[in-house]
Amino acid sequence: MEPQEERETQVAAWLKKISGDHPIPQYEVNPRTTEILHHLSERNRVRDRDVYLVIEDLKQKASEYESEVFF
Repeated sequence: MEPQEERETQVAAWLKKISGDHPIPQYEVNPRTTEILHHLSERNRVRDRDVYLVIEDLKQKASEYESEVFF
């Protein structure tokens, strides 16, 4: 299990990333909120990876389709 401070740092970095130019919403930093937000950040990371893989697959299929249509 990761140390609490490391999770807090990861959560803060994730919130900054998803907030973009907007300020990070205030939240109470305690073990429970950190655990919840860390879990959400991990699920978000996995979802982003899955979406990236689907996009890359669709790009490849589009490329294959274009090469079949034009030849």
